[in-house]
Amino acid sequence: MQPLRNVRTSRAGVSGLVVALLTIALILSMPGPARAATTYTPTGGAVSFVSSGLSFTDIEAAQTVSCGSLNLYGTVSSSGTSRAYGADMVALSQMGSGICNQSLCGPVTTTPVGTWTLAITGDWTSWSVWPARLKNVRLSLSCAGCTFRLTGVINGTFHTSTQRFAPVWGASGLVVDAAVPPSGAMCVTLDILAGDTIEVGGSWTSMSSSVAISNP
Repeated sequence: MQPLRNVRTSRAGVSGLVVALLTIALILSMPGPARAATTYTPTGGAVSFVSSGLSFTDIEAAQTVSCGSLNLYGTVSSSGTSRAYGADMVALSQMGSGICNQSLCGPVTTTPVGTWTLAITGDWTSWSVWPARLKNVRLSLSCAGCTFRLTGVINGTFHTSTQRFAPVWGASGLVVDAAVPPSGAMCVTLDILAGDTIEVGGSWTSMSSSVAISNP
């Protein structure tokens, strides 16, 4: 009877192997998040990201700069060309000064510095919603008696259906720049210190040509 038990064992092993192979084949054939991609392809042309309800809050100091306008303009880089997640898809090389205000120090001159970029950082998380990041962000702020700069990234999501970039809740990836430390008596009053983390509220929506995203 021993050989019979061995035959059953062999058949069970073969059956299990077939099921495993079929499962792997099914997963590999599925689109979207079931099979994680490593690259993406943006298509589009000139974009104009108009801000809405934008604000920058120093989380540790509990102080907020609210902006009625801080728009970003640029162009999709190498439209139709695949690239790795995290690689830039839009270069935002044209930016206007913001119209902003702070409750204690009044009007705030808010000036973007350099060229910001926008990138997709991973597979879509729900229909038309992709994890995204504004990179190379540098933003100089100055009000009566206080000057400082924000630097880093703004993590968020890009919605292809609405063309809207929405920052994450809480710490965004921006910090008060230690290389350009806060200066002025009002910065002491506001308790703004180098290294403080920044929450970004509101959103930016492209009002010009649409940006489409596909895999790979």
